[in-house]
Amino acid sequence: MNNYLEVTRTGKNEWWRYLLSLSTILTIWFVIGSIPIMLLLGYVMMDDNPATNFTATGFTGISVLLDFSATMLTFLPFITATLLAVRFIHARPLNTLITAAPHIRWKRLLAGAGAWFALAVLISFIEAMLYPGRYVLTFQPLLLFFYFLLAVILIPIQTSAEELFFRGYLLQWMGLKLKNKWILSFINGVLFFLPHMLNPEMAVNGILMALAYFAFGFFACYVTLQDNGLELALGMHAANNLFSALFANYTVTALPSPALFTIQTLDPAYGFVASTIAMIIFYGIFFGRNPQPSPILE
Repeated sequence: MNNYLEVTRTGKNEWWRYLLSLSTILTIWFVIGSIPIMLLLGYVMMDDNPATNFTATGFTGISVLLDFSATMLTFLPFITATLLAVRFIHARPLNTLITAAPHIRWKRLLAGAGAWFALAVLISFIEAMLYPGRYVLTFQPLLLFFYFLLAVILIPIQTSAEELFFRGYLLQWMGLKLKNKWILSFINGVLFFLPHMLNPEMAVNGILMALAYFAFGFFACYVTLQDNGLELALGMHAANNLFSALFANYTVTALPSPALFTIQTLDPAYGFVASTIAMIIFYGIFFGRNPQPSPILE
């Protein structure tokens, strides 16, 4: 028995509740969540500034702080809708979306974030050594300071929204019928990849970038099942996006930022291989001595 999946049964799980909750979550995300982007688009269209524009790759000519804030705020209705659906449509305590333990295991979350952040630093260091000139110092102290203040608040909202929906709500729903962790992780990886199909990174190498998104979703799901909770995945995802936004970001990205370093070449092959190795190391850190699902101890 996986307690993280079984805890779903403490709530109400009739089929019509999932139909109602899923439609509610997606409607609120797509409709209310689009308001910040639509407001920014309206501003760009009416500012009489030829330097500002909106294209298939996003906004151009506007403040990166404004662009970032509008993008991240789209996830606030998403996470709110997911939490409200679980609490009021499925009548479950909100902590059951994260863990089957009596309380959220914050130390586990922070440990996951720390481990993945360290691995991200290592991946970037090795890439910089292998490909001299690929990492360019673009340090803008004042801009990065204000961006940091926004990022440490908004990025965890964004990553938590995705984790709570994909590895929380959807995974626990599927777990009512499916118990095989490999099948659950495969389906979850596919579902996680789908909304990322329109990211500008896909234009560089669609196949490898698709594999990268799928692998991340697959691994985060597998870790969640193995650990009997969402804490490690929450920490890992937040650390991944914070590192990219603040320390080493690409020129081609869905999340432009004034990072400390800008990576001039998006190398999907290196990224996929390096992230796969990082996942293996991450798994070894937390489950190397005990490959069985973690008991609920806290």
